[in-house]
Amino acid sequence: MNEFEWQRQTRDLRRPHAPQRDLWSGIAAQLEPRASAPSAPRAWLPSLAAAAMILIGLLMGTALLRAPTSLYDGARLASDHSQRWKPHDPRLAGAAIEFLAADSEIRLALKQAPDADFLRRIQHRTQAQQWRLQRYAQRAP
Repeated sequence: MNEFEWQRQTRDLRRPHAPQRDLWSGIAAQLEPRASAPSAPRAWLPSLAAAAMILIGLLMGTALLRAPTSLYDGARLASDHSQRWKPHDPRLAGAAIEFLAADSEIRLALKQAPDADFLRRIQHRTQAQQWRLQRYAQRAP
């Protein structure tokens, strides 16, 4: 087959062609609504919802039990650990020094204003960032 025949066949494709058989009867048969089986009542749905609520309650209870008793206790535990951390990677040593300096400044500010919740939140965020850096240091080659 050469290029001339391909062009001729391509031009023939542009012309309207009538199908060899009537297609509308098949289309109409497929469009007719099918008889569906009546759906069974979903009696299991309330028990499934109750089981999900129990599971959510258990997960929340275990999360509360595992969490520190207060924000201050969690910050104190994290700060005790943060003073001991010295990274093996020299690229992270500067960040460790910055975290220790920030922690000591926040401790000084907390001595001046021990009831300042915003300082405790800042201390908690700083220590959370340090924990993330420590996890990164453990995973880094």
